[in-house]
Amino acid sequence: MCAFPAEESAQRFMSRQSDASDVVAIQEFVDEGLVGEILNVIKSGKEATVYRCRARPSLRAKYVAVKVYHESGFRNFGNDAVYQDGRVILNGQVRRAVRARTEFGREAQLAMWVDHEFEALSTLYEAGADVPEPFACTERAVLMAYLGDGESAASQLQHVELERDEARELLERLLWNVELWLGRDIVHADLSAFNILYWQGRAKVIDFPQWLDPRFAPAARRLLERDLRNVARYWSRYGAQMDAAGIAAELWEKWRYGELR
Repeated sequence: MCAFPAEESAQRFMSRQSDASDVVAIQEFVDEGLVGEILNVIKSGKEATVYRCRARPSLRAKYVAVKVYHESGFRNFGNDAVYQDGRVILNGQVRRAVRARTEFGREAQLAMWVDHEFEALSTLYEAGADVPEPFACTERAVLMAYLGDGESAASQLQHVELERDEARELLERLLWNVELWLGRDIVHADLSAFNILYWQGRAKVIDFPQWLDPRFAPAARRLLERDLRNVARYWSRYGAQMDAAGIAAELWEKWRYGELR
């Protein structure tokens, strides 16, 4: 059975702040010797809930974050076509089930979203990008590095007030990241200050399930520019004047001709 804080039972913990199916999803990491106990909810949204958990010694960390995707409603399947354009499902049975939106098809599609995010995090972390280190994933959850301490988790950048010099440095670093991602054929496609975590002078980008591969997704160029417009909108509060369209065009041309690092 999954480990819980000593002062409360599993049933009480689940009723207080956790869905029972989420605990089942986290249990897989417990069984693998990666997670010791669930500590608290970091963030809960319509697509997923993120938990702070105590890590097992094998991960060489005190805490980890587990992002558990909701079984229903993870995506409005009528509105996600732009993010799935270019993705190929090789298994015919799964492809037909996804197209028909059967229960099995929805479960399979959810698993693909999870795997898609884990793939991006793994590729980008290995490349040196500022993303959480991914440790493992299942059909419903991603286990990754936790940003924060025992008292509080990192804040969304949207809710942080920065000094102007620090803001400028973080913007330069973020644009470096966007270029690095594109060089690895990844466009975030939902980048904003809500998807950037800030902790003690460092920023890490999260939430990659919808990322696009520009080699196959027709919308990648447009969404790259949208990402940069969102970045420009946030940094304008610090006086930054950023030509999002121009930067997107320059990056895209470099990517097309293989000039990105």
